[in-house]
Amino acid sequence: MVATSHPWVQIPLPPPERPGHESRIFFTCGVTGMMEVDLDLIREKAEKIVQRYGLEVFDLTFRREGRGWVLRLTIDNPVGYVSIRDCEVVSRDLEAWLDEKDLITHRYILEVSSPGLNRPLREEKDYERFKGKLAKFVLMDGRVIIARIVSYSDGKIHLDEKGKEVTISKDQVKKANLEPEI
Repeated sequence: MVATSHPWVQIPLPPPERPGHESRIFFTCGVTGMMEVDLDLIREKAEKIVQRYGLEVFDLTFRREGRGWVLRLTIDNPVGYVSIRDCEVVSRDLEAWLDEKDLITHRYILEVSSPGLNRPLREEKDYERFKGKLAKFVLMDGRVIIARIVSYSDGKIHLDEKGKEVTISKDQVKKANLEPEI
């Protein structure tokens, strides 16, 4: 059990059925006492909802912020950009399901958004999808590289940094984001 400065505690669970998938159940304490929120169940439903619209779940979090509890679903469009309409329809469908199931029994805000212009690059498919785009890489040793993505293969990211070929291992990358071009 890990306690944090937030009023929630994450309880370790048995290994997930799907490799790379982390089970997250949060117990929160509040005026009404102990409550359980199963993010895996919410993620499963969110994935079904977004698939109907040709979208993907990019991230899902539930945490207390300055304005209260926030359930934040970040959605992505694998062949383009996420529109405001995409966010509206997913929010409407997920909100209706959450209200029907009453999984979160206290007040919270549901936010549905896109990863944004400076979206994180996490997986191989991100590097393939954004070939030719400018990205910012913060490496484990503290160096920062801003370069165009050329390709990704065998755990290596091939970049063009102002006409110079640069290759970095994905293991060297602490953080990578698209760099908006103006």
